[in-house]
Amino acid sequence: MEDRAPVVSSSGSQQSYPQQAATKHCEGRGAWVLTAYGISGLALFGLLAYFFSDFIAH
Repeated sequence: MEDRAPVVSSSGSQQSYPQQAATKHCEGRGAWVLTAYGISGLALFGLLAYFFSDFIAH
């Protein structure tokens, strides 16, 4: 029974590390998602500005 206690505590500590790594991964992913939304928004704004200026020119 003395051998089982360290195994349980070490597996419990090992379970917390992947959760922390997954949390850090999600934070990085969120930054990339916001960057992608920002670039997409700028591209859409540029496209709308192009069509609006073309509409005004005619």
